[in-house]
Amino acid sequence: MNTLNCISVSGLDFNPVKMGDLIYYEGPLLSHFQDVSKPSDHYFYRWVDNDNHANRWLIFKTTDHDLVKFFNKEFSELDLIAKNNTITFLDLDDNLNKLGIYLSAYEDVPSDYLPAQQAFFEASRYEPYAIELKNKIELSLKENNILVQLLNRVENMETEHRHTNKILSEVKSLLEHYNLDGRNIPLRL
Repeated sequence: MNTLNCISVSGLDFNPVKMGDLIYYEGPLLSHFQDVSKPSDHYFYRWVDNDNHANRWLIFKTTDHDLVKFFNKEFSELDLIAKNNTITFLDLDDNLNKLGIYLSAYEDVPSDYLPAQQAFFEASRYEPYAIELKNKIELSLKENNILVQLLNRVENMETEHRHTNKILSEVKSLLEHYNLDGRNIPLRL
C-alpha cells in the first residue's frame, strides 16, 4: 500500500451507518454512509488500496447540493473529494475490523488514490442505489425549496398585516381626534 503523509487518530468524528453502494464490482468500490446523529451529513467510502492485511478506504464528506451537482454532471467525483481540506483513510481487515484511521491534507493524497477529473456520474456505471439516492436528494431539496417559499410568503403576509394594522391604527387615531374636536374636517388620504 502507498505510504500516507498523515496523522493517526483513534476514531472517526462521525458515527457511520451504511446506506448503500454506488459502485460495486466483486465488492463495494464506492459506498454511501450517513452520520447516525446527523443524517444530512453524507460520507462516501472509496476503496483505494489493499495488501495482504488490509483494505484502504478514502472517506470524504459532501452535501446534498454538491451531490445534486455530481448527479447532474456539474461536478466530477474528484470535485466532490477536492471540496474537503482533510481526507480520512480507514484501513480494515477482511472481517471489517479497524486497523488504522488516518487524516491527511487533500494535497497529500496519493494521486493514484484519486479518480480521474473526467469521472462524472454515468447511470449505467452505477448501482440502482445511486439513482435512488439522486431521486431522494432532489425530492428533499424541492420540498425544502417549497417550504422556504411558503415561509417567505407567510412572513410577507405578516409584514403586510402589521403594516395594515399600523395604517388602521393611525386612521382610528385620526377619527378619534376628529370626533373629539367636533369639527367637520375633511380627511385627505
